[in-house]
Amino acid sequence: MAKKLLSLSVFSVFAAFLCLNTAATTHIVQVANSQFTPSSGLNVNVGDTVQFTWVSGNHTTTSVNVPVGAATWNSPMTSLVTVFNYKVTVEGTYNYKCTPHNFVGSFTASTVTGIQDITEVDIATTVYPNPFANELFINKGNEEPEYTQISISDILGKQIKNMDIQMLSETSGRKRIDVAELPKGIYFVTLKGNGTKARTIKLVKEGA
Repeated sequence: MAKKLLSLSVFSVFAAFLCLNTAATTHIVQVANSQFTPSSGLNVNVGDTVQFTWVSGNHTTTSVNVPVGAATWNSPMTSLVTVFNYKVTVEGTYNYKCTPHNFVGSFTASTVTGIQDITEVDIATTVYPNPFANELFINKGNEEPEYTQISISDILGKQIKNMDIQMLSETSGRKRIDVAELPKGIYFVTLKGNGTKARTIKLVKEGA
């Protein structure tokens, strides 16, 4: 009986972890002052939604280059059409522009599966703790390609930090990032390397 209850508990934890890692997110891109904000560096997952939100001016959000199989789009961004939602269904890089003013933007989509996250948790590069307070650490897995860059973006997709991992200070064999100045909230940490698929981790900053 005890073994059966233990098995059910392990399954429940697995299911909860899987749901958390596959939950879709809405990323906001503001359209104002002849620019998209953020205009680049936005990393999303397949299944997420990119929400274009009008702030000022008369603009459009119009796809230029999208991955094969992805839907194109062309929507006005004005005081009459203030929101346009784009559901991401294919991984790859998406480029878009404002048709009247030719300012541009882009985002990159990756495929994330909860099962992969669980099976690779012991070897994957990890950014921790989660939740965090004043500092973050990078612990590199033994069987992964080398990551060289790390960036931190807020819930709106605005990039706050972009750092060379090799230039970070080291404490007890771990690379350290000072994040004391960040307000509490949700952040996305992205690891990148030459020829290496980017990996994005969702973290929460604690606060009073």
